[in-house]
Amino acid sequence: MASFLYYNEKYRFLERKSNLRAYREKIKRPHLYQLRELALAFTFCGGFIDAYTFTERGGTLAAGQTGNIIFFGTDIAKHNLPGLTTKIATFLAYILGLIVVTTIALKVKSKYKRIFCILPIMFISLVVGFVPTSVPNVFVVPFLAFGIAMQTIAFNKIEGLGYRNTVSTGNLQKAVIAWTKYFVNHDSSQTRAASNYLLLVISFICGAIVSALLDNYCGIHTIWIAASLLVIINFCYGLMVYHRDNFYPGEKL
Repeated sequence: MASFLYYNEKYRFLERKSNLRAYREKIKRPHLYQLRELALAFTFCGGFIDAYTFTERGGTLAAGQTGNIIFFGTDIAKHNLPGLTTKIATFLAYILGLIVVTTIALKVKSKYKRIFCILPIMFISLVVGFVPTSVPNVFVVPFLAFGIAMQTIAFNKIEGLGYRNTVSTGNLQKAVIAWTKYFVNHDSSQTRAASNYLLLVISFICGAIVSALLDNYCGIHTIWIAASLLVIINFCYGLMVYHRDNFYPGEKL
């Protein structure tokens, strides 16, 4: 019995040591913000929030501006002034978010700047969960679009590959192209890109499905799930940046 306990404890110690070593190797990587885990988590949230605004906030998309442009055209044809106003405000708010996050990227030198870029969508999602549906959507969706735009640009690469964590069309296109090159040309160098983009598409779909399912039970409060996830993601990323900054100074983040 004593021998069993000894080897069991030794195994646990080695397992903890192995996990710690893996964590250290992870945070030592250049460009920490490009970690696959972060990309998949943010993409899940992107699909979650877009599905929420579509089902609970008047059929407007916080992130999918291509869809909003189409809805904009149909609103004009149907003389839907409230819907038209919401689409225009959302479109402009998204542009403003892009301007703000780009300015931060150019002017702010802090290693924690990406964390600050996630704070808007995190807090906006929290507040929106308190706003009843009686409040016009023009006072809700544009704020989400602003935060979503900042999230999209702040975390826009997965292991060196460009992607979008709030829409899926581009990721799907890149996944299909990479897989086609792999199978047609037997180009093994495409496997990483193909798998990453495919996982992003799946993550976005899962986020949208989970949001729609939870909406049946939580209603307007569903977005609090996304807010909670963003808090966890931002905290974990911030912790990794802190460890990296203290134990491996001088590395790019």
